[in-house]
Amino acid sequence: MFKLKNYLLIFTILLFSYSLVYSQVQNNEAKKTSNNLLYKSGAAVLTTSLLFLLDDEIRTRLQKKSLENNTLQTIGKNYGEFYYNLAFTGTLYLSNFIFKDERIAKTSKALLESLLVGGLINGSLKFILGRARPYKNKGNYSFHWFETDNAYNSLTSGHTVTAFATSTILAKIFDNTYASILLYGLAGITAYQRMISDNHWFTDVFLGAAVGYFTAEYFYNKNKNNYSIIPFIYKDVRGISLSYKF
Repeated sequence: MFKLKNYLLIFTILLFSYSLVYSQVQNNEAKKTSNNLLYKSGAAVLTTSLLFLLDDEIRTRLQKKSLENNTLQTIGKNYGEFYYNLAFTGTLYLSNFIFKDERIAKTSKALLESLLVGGLINGSLKFILGRARPYKNKGNYSFHWFETDNAYNSLTSGHTVTAFATSTILAKIFDNTYASILLYGLAGITAYQRMISDNHWFTDVFLGAAVGYFTAEYFYNKNKNNYSIIPFIYKDVRGISLSYKF
């Protein structure tokens, strides 16, 4: 009964969050591409809810294996590190002043926005849902709402959000099949590493991949001349500000 109540509550929160975003976009008469992304996002939310039923079985199967290749494990973890990707984005942006390439400027801006907004969504879900990580051995329906303890910040996987956001932006820029296979392969290794290290459930990385992918696709397609997202740090306060030009 407890599991069912938690499951229904999670589903309601995810669906409600999606509904708020959808209604906001509709009210602002967004483009068709934005609507398509929202439909896909809604499908991802519904799919995630169903995949909760498979979390335990997938974890059991993965725990029978071991990621012996430490190099592969390190690559997967580092590729999803938020600050590494942020440093890469900053380097990419600064290189624009040398090469004077508009594509580099747009790429770095889209990537920065994807990382920041994807990170904001990820952090919010982690805090609100407070899902216990697999290594706590409390089951995949263990939730402690509004939790700051990292051991209860499993849903979603931040590494996976970051990895898929980066891979999506770069894959669209390169627009090459082999490059896309490599980039999404790296993101897949990140997701796999997060599960086999027992830090995340399958649904954590699935929803994380969806957040990263759809956030990146949205900002890639969006007209960035109309607005900008700027990170700020003041003493102990960190956040982002949105500027819109009418």
